[in-house]
Amino acid sequence: MAKIENGIVVDDNVESKTFASIEHDNLTKVSSIVLHRTDSTTADGTLNAYANGKKAGAHFLIDKTGYIYQTASLLKTCWHVGILLPRCQIEKSCNPKELKTITALIYEEGLSFGRRAKNLSRHEVAKKYPLRYPSNNDSIGIEIVGKFLPSEKSFEKPTLKQLESTKWLIELIATKYGLSINNDVYAHGAIARKEVTEGAQLLQYIFSGAV
Repeated sequence: MAKIENGIVVDDNVESKTFASIEHDNLTKVSSIVLHRTDSTTADGTLNAYANGKKAGAHFLIDKTGYIYQTASLLKTCWHVGILLPRCQIEKSCNPKELKTITALIYEEGLSFGRRAKNLSRHEVAKKYPLRYPSNNDSIGIEIVGKFLPSEKSFEKPTLKQLESTKWLIELIATKYGLSINNDVYAHGAIARKEVTEGAQLLQYIFSGAV
């Protein structure tokens, strides 16, 4: 039976292959899971990038065969989320004062869009989850191998093995940390300034069983 010990998943389905370069501060609380796509055709490119010192990464990597690598300890934060979108604005739930603050940050004069987006993201991170979307400080990241297809403005469909492994891993993590699969699992493209379709197919499968 699978278990998590000292931040490492112990199971025949998972190979522990952690990289110090993507492990950062201590992860003291896990509130959510974020699903990513690698924009690559195999796991090797991501593993090699980590081995060569890349600092951004996620806790797990799932190859097209469904094989799972644990690439960082669950006791460590990974830089996998990036620049957050303002949750209450996206979901149309801001009170007037907060909406005014968000609007002022994103339209602040004299700054580039990138700087304004980062300032707004810092404002969001200061909030408590779930008033904001997941941040690096309280979430676990799962990368699923797959290329972005510009002509379709979407990522290639995950394999059935990838979907099954992703669901299995989410259920294991959710049980360990007391998370709600319906409320605490997110597609990366929906919460951060990334390609909007990133992770959407995976989340659809988790929620409905279909892609």
